[in-house]
Order: sequence, then structure tokens, then C-alpha cells
Amino acid sequence: MGDTETGGGDAAEAGAGARRRRRDPEWTYAALVDALLELISESGREPTRKAIAERAGVSERTVFVHFADREALYVAAARRQAERWRAHAEPVSPAWETARKVRALLTQRGRMYEVMTPIRRIGLGLEADSPGLRGVMAEGDAWLRAGLAELFAPELAGEPGARRAGGLLDALEAASSWAAWDHLRARRGLDEAAARAAIGRTLRALLGVAAGRAAELPEASTS
Repeated sequence: MGDTETGGGDAAEAGAGARRRRRDPEWTYAALVDALLELISESGREPTRKAIAERAGVSERTVFVHFADREALYVAAARRQAERWRAHAEPVSPAWETARKVRALLTQRGRMYEVMTPIRRIGLGLEADSPGLRGVMAEGDAWLRAGLAELFAPELAGEPGARRAGGLLDALEAASSWAAWDHLRARRGLDEAAARAAIGRTLRALLGVAAGRAAELPEASTS
């Protein structure tokens, strides 16, 4: 009897806590953003406002109480998504030998791209009509490029014109891009290990030719 009463009290307290959280603007804002990302990841499609609200546990009209319009919601979600995939970045030293850096890059980019894929596919279809979303995606692309430039700074320094348009840095960016990853995964049907192997082969060839020692760069491990 006593246990039953305590359990009932705990349930009531938990319910009251949930209601308080739903009245917290920051909690509701985050819940709506997370709901949008979860639904896109699960279905690969844009969810309705009703579905977003239901997943967040709030009323449908609450969506645009917190977001001025659809673009504002998607921009907020894109920024949250960027935090998620960037969390997979780990320190990699430019001083490491080239093949080791390629392996580390492939491991990180593969994890990032798998997180990124369902949301980015939707974003690419929306960015033409959404300056805010286009800006967030451009920031992400610039961040990835800057990472390449920093990681392979020694190799780039040894290649004349490496940072010019059409130079080695552009080639490395294209070869290791999400677009290349998605093509291999979605169009070619490769698993993650095979996709890493294909991209790694291209990167090693580019860097080997640039450094004049292609034969010295062994195949990267896909384990």
C-alpha cells in the first residue's frame, strides 16, 4: 500500500516535471530541433509540422511560436546537426607520415558523413530557396576544407600552386568530399570499408604524385 502511494507520488512528480520542462522556452526549442533531425534521419523525408510537434511532445502551434518560419527551424536544425558531425573530429598531427594521416582522415570523415547523410540530402534540396540554410552548409564545407589544408600542409607546401584554383587542395577536397562518399555508398552500393578504401586510394595517389614518391605510400587499412 505504502509502495503504491509512493509510486503514484513519483509519477505525479515526474509528470509535473515534464510539464515544467515543456513550459521552458529553451527546452521546447531544443526538443523541436531534435525532433526534426530525428524524423529526417528515420525517414529521409521532410516531416510535417504536426509530426515534429508530436515527436517533441508539444502542440502543433508551438512550432512557430519558437521559430518565425520554416527556414528558421531548418537553419537551427542545420546548426545542431553540424555540432553532431563535428563531434567526431579528433586531433590528427600534420607531422604524421602521409599514409597515417590518410587513414585517420578516412576514419573521421566516414563517421562524420554517415551522421551527415540523411540531413544533408534534404538540405541540398532546400538550400536554393533558403539563404540561411545555404550559409550553414557553406560554413560546414569551409570547415572541412580548412581541416584538409591544415592536415596536409606539409604536402601542399611541396606542390607548386597547390592552393590555387584547380590545384592539389581542390583535388583533395573533391576526392574526400561528402559527395564522393555518398556516391560510393548510395549509387555504387559500397559498404563503409569499401568506400574508405576507394577514397583512400585516390588520396594516396594524389599525395604520392605531389610528393614524387607514390610507391612509398602503402594501402591504407580499412579496419
